[in-house]
Amino acid sequence: MDYVRKGKVDWTGDNPPLYLKTDPDGDWSTLAVFFRINGSDYGRGNMTLVVQDPYADKAGNSVRLCVTDNKPLARYLLDDFIRKFALFRPAGKALDTLEIIGGAEFSTEADYPKHVTEIASFDGRSVALRWSDLGEMFAVAQPPQDSQTGAHEMFSVFQPAGSASVTVDGKQLPGQTVERDFFDRRTQSAALAHSESWIRA
Repeated sequence: MDYVRKGKVDWTGDNPPLYLKTDPDGDWSTLAVFFRINGSDYGRGNMTLVVQDPYADKAGNSVRLCVTDNKPLARYLLDDFIRKFALFRPAGKALDTLEIIGGAEFSTEADYPKHVTEIASFDGRSVALRWSDLGEMFAVAQPPQDSQTGAHEMFSVFQPAGSASVTVDGKQLPGQTVERDFFDRRTQSAALAHSESWIRA
């Protein structure tokens, strides 16, 4: 039996999502995602992305941030992955206007499994993504035809959160997680994603 997967590993690391709504029946009010990349062609690094009012053409006073400690890696993740993720596909105009802010410092605060908070500090500012009330982990092996890019096998261990929040410069953004279909179960719209790997088919 062949135990080695075919295909190139484009990246491996953690990639927890966090999606909020101010109106449970309306559009998403904030899409946020964190990357901790342990290996890729662009090296290692971290990135936090927050897009408030993602489907509005103009930002207005909405928070739209992409902060990282590895700009080439962040650009690669934005262009080759995030733009292909289902909830981000209609947010192309918002992503087009993003400035990638480099030089960020990243830290984690956790009282696991009560919460895990990923913090990015930059230019005297900060953004914190917090996943609370973490549930049971489950493993996923997704074939290319079902993955977000359509070109990769995706392997991950997900851990749904009971609730989550986004805080920018000490101010919590409005909105809450909502229940949704997530693989073979119903969970809130936030989860940790441990040991995630994308293998090009």
